[in-house]
Amino acid sequence: MKISCPYCDSAHVIRAVQNTESQGANQSLASSVSFATMGTALSKTLPVSPLIGGLAGAVVGGLFSSLFSPAPAPSVRSCFQCQSCGQIFH
Repeated sequence: MKISCPYCDSAHVIRAVQNTESQGANQSLASSVSFATMGTALSKTLPVSPLIGGLAGAVVGGLFSSLFSPAPAPSVRSCFQCQSCGQIFH
């Protein structure tokens, strides 16, 4: 079966792979940042540097995130890319 580009009708088409796993990384980063903020706020009430509290909060947030969030399944989608016009299509 010959695949042609729906945009320019070229026959120079290759199979490409798209990785769509960025959402899990953003959620983990948000968790670390929120724990770092809490660590900084907590360290202001204790005789500890806010920098140390922020770092400790970021480490704790990263650990909690990795322990309690399920590992995301890698979502890879197969698609095609035209070598003539550069468009990606499914």
